[in-house]
Amino acid sequence: MLKIELQGLKGFQQQFAKAPANIKKIVSAEIQSAAAEWVAGARRDVPIDQGALKGSISYFMRTDLQAEIVAQKFYAPFMEFGTKGKYKAIPGTEAIAQQFKGYKGGDFMDLLRAIVRWVKRKGISGTYSVKTRKRTGNKVNQLAEDYAAAWPIAMSILKHGVKPHPYFFKQKEIVWPKMIERIKRNFETKSGVSVIMPGDIKQPKIVTI
Repeated sequence: MLKIELQGLKGFQQQFAKAPANIKKIVSAEIQSAAAEWVAGARRDVPIDQGALKGSISYFMRTDLQAEIVAQKFYAPFMEFGTKGKYKAIPGTEAIAQQFKGYKGGDFMDLLRAIVRWVKRKGISGTYSVKTRKRTGNKVNQLAEDYAAAWPIAMSILKHGVKPHPYFFKQKEIVWPKMIERIKRNFETKSGVSVIMPGDIKQPKIVTI
């Protein structure tokens, strides 16, 4: 599981603690918009055959000025950073990636089922009718064929690892600066004066559990 919080706005919150409600509303709306953009970007960039992982990426507002974005599948960090000899930390996330290096948690069956779905989508297993181009056999036999094809793939992943497919933390450099600029522009439009943003809002806080 991966998690990031769009927070780190301490100086900003202090500066505008007594600001009019409409100003706080602007900030809250921009944080929520940024979280939605982060989710959309991560879902777009997740490996195309990881539908379950894509569906697990979401966000919620913890407070008016704090959003939490998560990728909830246990193998989310393995797809992000890679495993075994293919492991590669993304600059700025080394401490997070290190937590998952050699990680033994999670559910193997969850991984296997994800591969089964991939095998089925790709039409890797089973036989197909030349006339109808449809797969032959009943659902029970088809599922057994899918698992038989998925099993060696899952075992190979465990043994040899997977290449990194960055999709989650890369959104930080895309979403965060745009959010800060939109907030600044909104303030200047509302106040009619140039706004200098507090220094401690340059980066979101990256956390993981």
